[in-house]
Amino acid sequence: MSYHNYLKINYDKYIMEITQKYHKQYTIRSWKRFGLIHEDYDSLYEVYVKTMSCQHCNKEFKSTRHRHLDHDHNTGLFRKIVCASCNNSDRYINYPNGFDRKKYEKEYAETHKEQLAKNSNKYYHRNREQRLNKASEKIYCECGSFLRKDTLRRHKQTSKKHNEYISNK
Repeated sequence: MSYHNYLKINYDKYIMEITQKYHKQYTIRSWKRFGLIHEDYDSLYEVYVKTMSCQHCNKEFKSTRHRHLDHDHNTGLFRKIVCASCNNSDRYINYPNGFDRKKYEKEYAETHKEQLAKNSNKYYHRNREQRLNKASEKIYCECGSFLRKDTLRRHKQTSKKHNEYISNK
């Protein structure tokens, strides 16, 4: 092995060690900044790095970005290392025996019945106005046809006049 290769290999090892060291320092510093309280941050970091699946739903992490260290925001105490979806929804806290989406949707619909009806009605009327406004706009197509704006896409796909214009172009 040449001296140059020896230096390159050792330099690469050195860079890896430095990167890991600073990643650890940065990660622990960010945990502290976000209010995490733990007795031994170094051992927690080692567990965090070696954990490859969610401790609640057992879904394997696709990348390190999907791995989250969850903590109680009131006390600051560490809870689990979880995937992004479990962390965002806190499902494992509210549903410790498992999350059943259909049951949740049913419960939600029962408790928010009035609000859902009100929002649904408001949404329908707002979108109805937008659809009517869009339908009333008239435009010229590149082939020379005068048509409603909301029918332009269908016109380009099915109109003989438009297809002849494109083929002769």
